[in-house]
Amino acid sequence: MMKKTILFALGILLGQICFAQSSGGKIAISKKTRNNLLFFGPKVGVGMTSFSGQPSECDLFDGGSIGFEAGVALNARWGKATASSPQGTGMLGAAVELNYRQAMAKTIADDDLSLGYLEVPVLFKCYPAATRKALNGLYIEAGPEFAMLMSKSPDVMTVQNNSLSAAYQSLAYHTGDLKGGDLRMVVGVGYTVPNTGLGFNARYHIGTSELSENALPVKMCVLDLSIAWMFKLGAF
Repeated sequence: MMKKTILFALGILLGQICFAQSSGGKIAISKKTRNNLLFFGPKVGVGMTSFSGQPSECDLFDGGSIGFEAGVALNARWGKATASSPQGTGMLGAAVELNYRQAMAKTIADDDLSLGYLEVPVLFKCYPAATRKALNGLYIEAGPEFAMLMSKSPDVMTVQNNSLSAAYQSLAYHTGDLKGGDLRMVVGVGYTVPNTGLGFNARYHIGTSELSENALPVKMCVLDLSIAWMFKLGAF
């Protein structure tokens, strides 16, 4: 089900891009004045991963580590802030993205945990200071994110700890037991510099699924910072 959802969102992203390009960079629906704008561009960032809870046998996770993310974004913004404002400066917007994330975490095992996810966030944006020229690019955002696990390392995390009871002095956590996906909730804030397409963003991703029911019954959260360079595709 999650794979179908990700493919559907990706299809929307690619369909919008192809439609815009086939129209010479403009999305023409009618002869009416089109005050809504569509933007597309790359983004990169870094994220700090943390986990809620610990396995019952021991405190496996010893803190978060910095990982990277990279992807592309398709943003839409509706209307005008005022009657005399440029198009695409209104209070509401939305975004669909396709990102790859490397999530890192320190552990007390022989190796730290590294997870690679393909993520599709679907976000709704609000620009609370749209009528103020200098702050027109300031926004808050929220929405769901569908994440598919693409890679994991190591295959086994082994914990040797003589301070544990005899039954738990040697523990093995198999990453092959991890679930293939996660549904997360995302909240964030960002700012796009007017007339440049350069944007800055901070988000918090809250996982709703345990990594695995048996081996690692913990949920993943990520705090990330990113930068994007958005180009106008056209009006719609």
